[in-house]
Amino acid sequence: MSKILKLDPNYAARIKELHTLLEISNLVGSVMELDDILSAITETTAKHLNVKVCSIYLLTEDKQELVLRATFGLNPAVVGRARFKLGEGIPGWVVKSGEIVSLTDCYSDKRHKPIPGSDEEPCHAYLCVPLRIQEEIIGAMTSRKVEIYEYSIAEKTLFETIAKQVAIVIEKSRLYFSKIQAERTAAIGVSLSEIAHYIKNLIQSMKGGSYFIETGLKRGEIEKALNGWNILRRSNKKIAYLVENMLNFSRTIKSDLEPESINEIVIELLNSAEDTVQERGINIKVNLQPEIPNVLIDHERIYDVLLNLVTNAIDAIPEGEKGTITLTTSHNPAKEKIYIQVEDTGTGIPSEILPKIFNLFFSTKGAKGTGIGLAVSKKIVEEHGGEIKVESELGKGTRFIIELPQKAPIIP
Repeated sequence: MSKILKLDPNYAARIKELHTLLEISNLVGSVMELDDILSAITETTAKHLNVKVCSIYLLTEDKQELVLRATFGLNPAVVGRARFKLGEGIPGWVVKSGEIVSLTDCYSDKRHKPIPGSDEEPCHAYLCVPLRIQEEIIGAMTSRKVEIYEYSIAEKTLFETIAKQVAIVIEKSRLYFSKIQAERTAAIGVSLSEIAHYIKNLIQSMKGGSYFIETGLKRGEIEKALNGWNILRRSNKKIAYLVENMLNFSRTIKSDLEPESINEIVIELLNSAEDTVQERGINIKVNLQPEIPNVLIDHERIYDVLLNLVTNAIDAIPEGEKGTITLTTSHNPAKEKIYIQVEDTGTGIPSEILPKIFNLFFSTKGAKGTGIGLAVSKKIVEEHGGEIKVESELGKGTRFIIELPQKAPIIP
């Protein structure tokens, strides 16, 4: 006689728990930004636990306050603003004590403190667990139901398990950014050494120029003194260019932008670069689309971007060759975009290093470059809500394309 198998009455609930944990695990292993992962976890948890509100609070660096980092069910405007001091409210008490709180009705508990501006519907049942990385408590996670309700042992266990997954993803994010910071610090150390070497070469050049001036004046050899002056002038120009780029990298664009003509900025740049291109025998072509509308920009910063690109174009043309630099402006009314192109007939950039040229301190010029100019240019263009692209072919030249929005950028 065959036996009748009895199904576990909690089978469906166990399957649901496994699906919940699988979904959370997939989020933990994803490559999304941390805030996006935490937001997705609160939504997934709220859905599977059938709760109205699910929130994640993290401690500030000084460990004196909890900040709402992600939530499902509350007004999104309170994310990053809602705060509890350590020991304040139920999340603050949980983080300070390290204990789990499970309440059938939080309104009867003196620790409960509503969040101003959250537009929350009264939620009575309240479950809050600490977020732990090993022995360190870094925050708290809450689960809330509208009705008066007692969370079961299984629900508490599942919620604690999810909280452990949240702690893992936060730790993973910490380790990743620590690694990035370490690599960045090491790169800056190497790059500062390269900049120091670049400045040392300029100083040596200036010493040589000073010697020629001094010797020429003593001997009455004016031509020798003029040669020395030209060396000094070029070195001074390079130092000023380096300092301006370093300052530009640390500055942000002005908030009170003025309507400016892109064509007029291009013409202004050409006038200032005229001596250099004539000295090198470089031909400059200009294709300016007439009647391009003015755009709200930081005049000086956009001028610096074009100066960087034209300077790079000059450097890309080998000494003694009569290359060409072409500057083009255009306007696309349908897309409300303005375009500026700087194109040269220089040596071009190898395809394998093309993706790196906007990285800070990356230079294709060896000892002649600092690797700051293009990083600064990209930063300035993006602050204006625009984009900068590059196309290059070895032996034929390089083209930089700047795309700027006709409307004013949003300045944080």
